[in-house]
Amino acid sequence: MNKPEKEMAPFKHHLIMALIPVAAFIIRVIGWTMRMQMTDPHQTAPQAKPTQKYIYAFWHNQQILSTYFFRNLGIRVLVSRSRDGDYISKVLEIFGFHTIRSSTSSGKVNALRGLARELRGGNHTAITPDGPRGPLYKAQPGAVFLGALSGKAVVPYGCAVDRVWKLHRTWDQFEIPKPFSKAVLVFGETVSIPKKLSEQQGTDLTLLIEDRMNACRELTLRALEKKAK
Repeated sequence: MNKPEKEMAPFKHHLIMALIPVAAFIIRVIGWTMRMQMTDPHQTAPQAKPTQKYIYAFWHNQQILSTYFFRNLGIRVLVSRSRDGDYISKVLEIFGFHTIRSSTSSGKVNALRGLARELRGGNHTAITPDGPRGPLYKAQPGAVFLGALSGKAVVPYGCAVDRVWKLHRTWDQFEIPKPFSKAVLVFGETVSIPKKLSEQQGTDLTLLIEDRMNACRELTLRALEKKAK
């Protein structure tokens, strides 16, 4: 009984891969129709062309908005070496990102080292500290490890959209912006990471990044509430 499913799996995979350019086009069309407002008091957004290279940290459920906003900037991102990762990687590459793939725990360490090399080589990177499995809006230490490896600071930012399709069955309540929606993006104060970290410092800096990301998110939600009045 399982044999037909195994035979169908490669076909389904190739079909999804073939449809990804269509999905990317839909994302682009949605982005064209959206009205975006950016708040960047510290001039750290990549569009501001800062002299430093940064690690941009955003929550996992905002990948579509962030993919469109950061398009064609050559930002380096970490993507899992899995079938789902294949799909995400292809979408990101269409939007001008460069992906570094990881698999096992040791593979993730090597991938973070690869991202650190990209940072030292003069490229921005982006990371979702609550990915790939959550919990939602809770940072894991990946951004801190990357900062310690590279010597670069983390820029927490938050974004929100007033009208979205929400995938309630996913752990992150993944959001797909609706056409003609309004989006707000807020860039927070940088978090500097020392190259030598104690365990307690790593924990404290992870919580600081989490707090600043959630503070940015709260600002975006309040801004959208004001626009709705």
